[in-house]
Amino acid sequence: MSISERRENEKEAIKNKIIDAAKEILVEEGFEKLSIRKIANKIEYSPGIIYHYFKDKGDIISVMVGEGYKRILETISKVPLNRENPEKTLEEGLRLYIDLMLKSPEEFKIILMSNIEEVKDKVNILERGISKERKSLQGLCNLVSLGMETGKFKPMDVELTAQILWTATHGLISRLILEENISKEQKERLINHHFEILINGIKI
Repeated sequence: MSISERRENEKEAIKNKIIDAAKEILVEEGFEKLSIRKIANKIEYSPGIIYHYFKDKGDIISVMVGEGYKRILETISKVPLNRENPEKTLEEGLRLYIDLMLKSPEEFKIILMSNIEEVKDKVNILERGISKERKSLQGLCNLVSLGMETGKFKPMDVELTAQILWTATHGLISRLILEENISKEQKERLINHHFEILINGIKI
């Protein structure tokens, strides 16, 4: 490994350490209590070092959300497109999304259940025309369009349908996280019935 590669790895390690510390503070104390000094104290660095990597706490949040969003997209993109049965691709992708978020409940709360401006700018999906900016929503739009083209889905407003599919799944995840003590069997029943209702609602 060259000196430049080693330095890049060291920089990346420090950035990750800063982000991980910020995430812990967010979970434990909330956004209002998050500060550069508090992050510095937690990882025993000077505030100056943190400012060398991030301009402020909003910048840290923005990077954190960007990485989380990227991970969601990578997870969903693992599902191969089934052109004959787009509903299967749709369900498999959303199931992977549910599984990922249930394994990372605190990250879900930070990324998708907060009222932080730096977060909302990256993940809000309900505005008209927003699918042009959100890859996750665009992927759903493509599946809905494919289902309509192949005669599998009812004629519908593509973006509105994708928005409802996403938000309905988001709502289920949030309740499963908040009601964490329900049994595994009941979780599976809820998830299975969720897809039965969603898919049957858009199929012809």
